[in-house]
Amino acid sequence: MTNKNYHELIKDRIYIGGADDVDEVMENEKVGRVFDLRAESSNVNFHDKRVHSPIVDDADQQDISIKSSIEQVVRAYNEGESVYFHCQGGSNRTGTVAIGTLLSLGKADTIEEAEQMAKIVRPKISVKPEMKEALRRIFPNA
Repeated sequence: MTNKNYHELIKDRIYIGGADDVDEVMENEKVGRVFDLRAESSNVNFHDKRVHSPIVDDADQQDISIKSSIEQVVRAYNEGESVYFHCQGGSNRTGTVAIGTLLSLGKADTIEEAEQMAKIVRPKISVKPEMKEALRRIFPNA
């Protein structure tokens, strides 16, 4: 049995992790789309399933880029695709999009509940305060 470094946010459909896990996910799972959340990522297309959806760390008001990334993941999921999304290490930006995805799909009612669910799946998730504030603006009722 292999010890995977990526995790399953939604069974058999949404996977989360770090940049170094892309090849393993592509080999092991039937992923239709890979969302790269790194702003520092080059525009090199590693494979035809990659979508660059950058979120810049420590930038003011990243609401638009966070919301766009969440919407792209949810859209692919609703279209029946399995997806993988990642930042560099799979903790801050990945955690932010995981929380927003769980809220958007109705799997959680609050940001705190969604964060707890995401951390159960991937314990290294650590969302920075400015990202949580952006989530609060995007999901004012959560």
